[in-house]
Parts: sequence; structure tokens; C-alpha cells
Amino acid sequence: MSSFSLCKMFLVSACSLLVTWEIAGTSPAMAQEAARHGPTAEQKAELERAVHDAVQHDMQTVAQYPLPKDFFARILPLMQQIEQAHLSPPTATPNTTLAMTIRRTEAMQQLQPILQRYGMTARDFVMGITCFGMTEALLQEHSKAHGELPHLNPANVSLIKEHDGQAQELIQMMSAEDEEEERAL
Repeated sequence: MSSFSLCKMFLVSACSLLVTWEIAGTSPAMAQEAARHGPTAEQKAELERAVHDAVQHDMQTVAQYPLPKDFFARILPLMQQIEQAHLSPPTATPNTTLAMTIRRTEAMQQLQPILQRYGMTARDFVMGITCFGMTEALLQEHSKAHGELPHLNPANVSLIKEHDGQAQELIQMMSAEDEEEERAL
């Protein structure tokens, strides 16, 4: 797997934290007007601020989320079970929040028994995978890091470094899943 595709995979996870927000305080008449003519410059600026704030909040939440010490012992067989069941958990998109992705994961009834078997909720699963992806991406790209990147949970960094082989196995599983999705498109 190329470092570009690995980078892309984790950046998609981080970018999935982007949010589409309704502009606060917009009246129905203003919303109809914006729908016909597009948002005003002020509305666009407000939307951009709201998106930026939401992204920063979700990124901080993910970066500080505490991975359980047995994360790899649970997530690797869980991912294998998901693959064997031919399930595709909802993937985050640039227009979904963490909360939306968690709700979509909760709505997958066939996934719930698998998550329960490994002692996870939909929230545990989404937060764990997203946290792992962001942490791993930032560890791999630390020399290229720039901007307002969140500070990683030091316990997660240690956990991933201590379980490098398992971390690489999870990366390969996630990459294979991404490649299957791309072929399906």
C-alpha cells in the first residue's frame, strides 16, 4: 500500500469530521430566499465559522478519545467478523459529524450483535476507529504536520507504538475495505 493511499485513508477519516450546518437564526422566509438565490456573503461566512468550529471540536474530541488498553484485541477480530458478514459500516463523509456517523452505525441492525460480542457500542466503534486513524495518520505525517492539528492523547500514541504489528494489521484491514468500496463505485 502506498503512503499516499494510507494518507488518503486517514485524511478521509479526519476530513469526515466536516459538518454541514444550518445557519442559526435563519427564518423560514430567509431560508426560502437563500434556497432560491443562494446564501448571502454574511450567511456563507457564518456557515464557514460554524463548520470550522464544529470540525475543531470533533477533531479535539477524537484526538483525546481514550482507546481502551485492549483495543487491538477487540477491534481486530471485530473487523474480521464484519468482513465475514459482508457488512459495510457507514463511512463518514465530508458532510457528516461524528454524531451522525454514530447514529447511522447504530441503525445498522445486523452490525449490533457483532459489536456487542466484542463489548462495543456503535459510539465505541466509530470513536475507536476514527481515533486510531487520526492518531496513526498524525504519527506517520508528524514531520509534515501543520496548522491547527490537535494534540494526541499520549496514552493512545503509546498503545499504538507498543502494538505496532497489530496497528499495521488494522491499517491493512481498513485499506482493503477502502479498496473494495472504491471498486464498487
